Amino acid sequence: MDGTVILLHGLGRTSRSMARLERHIAAAGWETRNVDYESRRVSVRDAAESVSTQLGDLRVEQPLIAVTHSLGGIILRALRSRFNWQGCAMMAPPNHGSEMASWTSGIAPIRWLMGPALIELGSEPSWPSPPKPCGIIVGTAKATLDNPPSWLGWIRGVFDQDEVHDGTVSLREAVHAGATDVAMVEASHTRIMDHADTVALVLKFLETGGFGTAGMDPAEVEMRSVADAIGIAGDG
Repeated sequence: MDGTVILLHGLGRTSRSMARLERHIAAAGWETRNVDYESRRVSVRDAAESVSTQLGDLRVEQPLIAVTHSLGGIILRALRSRFNWQGCAMMAPPNHGSEMASWTSGIAPIRWLMGPALIELGSEPSWPSPPKPCGIIVGTAKATLDNPPSWLGWIRGVFDQDEVHDGTVSLREAVHAGATDVAMVEASHTRIMDHADTVALVLKFLETGGFGTAGMDPAEVEMRSVADAIGIAGDG
């Protein structure tokens, strides 16, 4: 693949959360732009406008490749038609909305803390499909100490017992019909971008446009049960 790599962080995070991954990408020879935007006080549309403004110095024809985490993937979809996207690697994107976001947005202190984007993530986004090739990395660690909200979800029973999820976003919520490759990593939603397998998968995607032997046909994800999906895809 060819282009500048644009990194977009998730809800309640900053560009610092993507810094380790950015260093690996830059060390592999890629030009990078790790974009910081306000995520907790604005809507998805306004966040996308902020990112668009920050990327405004890029030439219209300049090829870009997105590497996104969670909300960052939805912002990418909102910007689908604005730049010359050559593809994307999405980590834990709530492409079909997030039941966890829907539930937590009903808790007043969390809704106040996380802002309007959290409410929007509780339902299916209406934005365009992500650019292709599109690789999606799904975490499978479920409730973890580094992701405190995941314990609330576990107590509440947000996810089914056998469901594949990272404590915040599930496999079924992440996979998009436009995806060209899917892989699963034993990581939490909070730290998926720092996991060694994730780093390897992203670098492989940037080089080849796919995850290689770690990949899984998105059609298989939709056709098989969650239990079967666990068996046919391992760590990267």
